[in-house]
Amino acid sequence: MQKEARSQKPEARSDSRSVSMLLLASGFWLLASFCLHAEILDRIVAAVDGNIITLSDLRQEREIRARLGEKPIDDDKALLQELIENQLIESQMADFPGVEVTDEEVDAELNKSQARQGAASKGVREAVRKRLQMQRYFDVRFRQFLRASDEEVRKYYDEVFVPEARKRGVNPVPSLEQVADMIRMNIIEEKLNHEVMNWLEAIRRRSNIEIFE
Repeated sequence: MQKEARSQKPEARSDSRSVSMLLLASGFWLLASFCLHAEILDRIVAAVDGNIITLSDLRQEREIRARLGEKPIDDDKALLQELIENQLIESQMADFPGVEVTDEEVDAELNKSQARQGAASKGVREAVRKRLQMQRYFDVRFRQFLRASDEEVRKYYDEVFVPEARKRGVNPVPSLEQVADMIRMNIIEEKLNHEVMNWLEAIRRRSNIEIFE
């Protein structure tokens, strides 16, 4: 009886090893399935000079824009371009002096937006901070050097403001003196947008940007 019992032990160990290998193989398949699922949920959609942008970044940006009451960007490609531009801008202002933003300034900006409907998350606060830093960067880098001459203001009034006011049925049309400051600000804003777009295009050309379909 003892001899028969000994002859059965190797078979039992063999069965045990088979079960262990099966469980191990199942574990690998589960891990592979999990990794594949994670990759689908949060895959890399772009890289800007080695800094990646993922699907979750797009989702987070949509949530932040909704929380701040900003105009939504429904198209994924358009939103991705927005995030790519943000990456380029952030890389340029990383060591630029004078663009720091305090917590008090972030709070003040949040109080202006829909984000005041409840406590803002860390992600929302960081997004607001970056937006304020970008505004300050553009002010220091570009806006302070931009001017609108009296001739430009007059031309804008005659060729843009008055026709648009008449089209909208505004009567009487405000005089140039009444709207000169507003027009001057609009002209400077248009010049700023033009400067920033040209600047961004130059940065794009010398940056390594990869978009993954």
